[in-house]
Amino acid sequence: MMKRPNDIGGQRAGPIDANAREPAMWQKRLSALVSSLGPANRGVIRIDEFRRTREDLPKEVYDRLTYFELWTEGIAGLLIEKGVLTRAEIDGRMAEKRNN
Repeated sequence: MMKRPNDIGGQRAGPIDANAREPAMWQKRLSALVSSLGPANRGVIRIDEFRRTREDLPKEVYDRLTYFELWTEGIAGLLIEKGVLTRAEIDGRMAEKRNN
């Protein structure tokens, strides 16, 4: 069985910042988006497939992303995989947001 990038059992992971902090607005919106697409609402995604899309990222990508960046890549990949959005649509919208 191939070891995935998220499987760090037994390895040193570095220090943990235990200070509580308020999530940024984009993180709150991302959480709301994932929740709204889940089985309790629209049923577009399932939690197991959302997890899979994050864990299937290449190790070099997985290791450089923060928690919510992993979520962003995971939900984008899943929506593309399901034909809900295209990469061009996502990239176009992200470019618009960066320019505003």
